[in-house]
Amino acid sequence: MNILVCIKMVSQAQFTDSLNDAATDRLSGGQLVMNPADSYALELALRIKDRKSGTFITVLTMAPQYAEYILRTALAMGADKAVHICDRAFAGSDTLMTSVIISKCVKQLPPQDLILCGQKAIDSETGHIGPQLAALLDMPCASNVTGFSLNPDGGIDLIRSQGSGLVELHTDCAAVLSVCNGTSMVRSPSIMGMRRSKSMLVDLVDAKTLGLNDAQAGVHGSGTQTISVAETCFKKRAHETAADAGQAVERICKMLAEVKGNG
Repeated sequence: MNILVCIKMVSQAQFTDSLNDAATDRLSGGQLVMNPADSYALELALRIKDRKSGTFITVLTMAPQYAEYILRTALAMGADKAVHICDRAFAGSDTLMTSVIISKCVKQLPPQDLILCGQKAIDSETGHIGPQLAALLDMPCASNVTGFSLNPDGGIDLIRSQGSGLVELHTDCAAVLSVCNGTSMVRSPSIMGMRRSKSMLVDLVDAKTLGLNDAQAGVHGSGTQTISVAETCFKKRAHETAADAGQAVERICKMLAEVKGNG
C-alpha cells in the first residue's frame, strides 16, 4: 500500500516579514515546526504501516530549501521516502497554485492508495489544499477526518466530524483525506531513525521538473494576491440580535464599515 502525506513547515509565532513582497520568505518569527495536523496525519499513516506489512509512506512538502530538516524528521519517524518541491519560482503561490504544483508532482510518483493532508495549517487555516488536490487528481475527498482504518477487503473506513456530530464513511478506492489535529500521541523520532534519516536521499523537484515556467507558477500564476496586511483590534460591544436575515446582514455591514473607518 502506498500512502502519501503532504506536510507543511509552519512558524509557532507570528509572522515578522511583510506579506506584500512575494519574494520574501513567508515563514519566520519563531521556531519552525511541522504543522500539527500534518504531524497527526503522518502518525495515522505510520500506524497503518505498523500493522500492515508492505506499506510505503512518502512525505512531500513544498517549501524553501531550509525545510529539508522537516522532511528528515518525518523520515526519522518512519516514512520511507521524502519529496521536496523547492524553487524560487513557486514563491507567492496561493492555495490553488500550490495545489496545482503538488498535483503535478504527485502524478510523477507511483500511484498512491491514500493521500493525507492536515485539515488546515496554523499559519493560514484555509483548509483548501486537500479538497483542491482531490479535484485536480480526480479522487474522492473527505475533510474533517478524525480517524480511519483499513478493512479486510482493502477499503477505507473513516470517521468524519461535522456540525451534527460524527459520521462513519467508507470508500473502496484511492482517496484524499484532510485530517484534523487529533488528541492521540504523535510519536517522536527514534535515535536509530534519526541516524537512518541522515543518509537517506531527499528527492528535489523544481519548476523545470514539473514543466512549469515563472509565468505559470508563484505570484504570476496565482489568481489571488495579498494586497495588504493590517492588525485588527477587537473591542467589546453590546450584544445585538436580529429578527431576520436581512436585518442581520444590515447590522453586520454597519459593523464592518465602523471597523474599516477605525482602521
